[in-house]
Amino acid sequence: MGDQSDTFIESSLQAYAPFVYRLAWTHSKNHADAEDILQEVFLRYVKHAWKLQDEEHRKAWFIRTTINCSRNLFRSPWSRMRRASLEALEAHTKIIDSGGTEVLEAVKALPHKYRTVIYLFYLEDFSIRAIAKLLSLKESTVKSQLLRARQKLKEQLKGDFDDG
Repeated sequence: MGDQSDTFIESSLQAYAPFVYRLAWTHSKNHADAEDILQEVFLRYVKHAWKLQDEEHRKAWFIRTTINCSRNLFRSPWSRMRRASLEALEAHTKIIDSGGTEVLEAVKALPHKYRTVIYLFYLEDFSIRAIAKLLSLKESTVKSQLLRARQKLKEQLKGDFDDG
């Protein structure tokens, strides 16, 4: 039984780790925190994997748990202090490469709720209905958040392109 569950956990890790990491990164805005979140999500998964009935339930669980772990990371005082110093370091050592960095930076600057819906809608190809179900929101709320996120991105990017 142990070998089967180990194989199951390993296959889940291979299947979901990239997805969980990308979602964590959209929330945390840095790779070290995204890796910490990924590790926390999979530690929780090992404890709860037996409860997840099917693939759809499993994917919803990964999304919800990743979002919750991301929020928990930002609530701790230690994390806020560390993040402030990391952001200052990144600002001093930032390397700007061409092609899409402006868009990525604009998305990273969005509030969490907008980043989440943008990520799930555009990068993971979830429908509005699926996003609403996963985040326990009304479809109209998801549509509003997508609309507002697009407007914010348009304003930010317009400013970037008007300057140059």
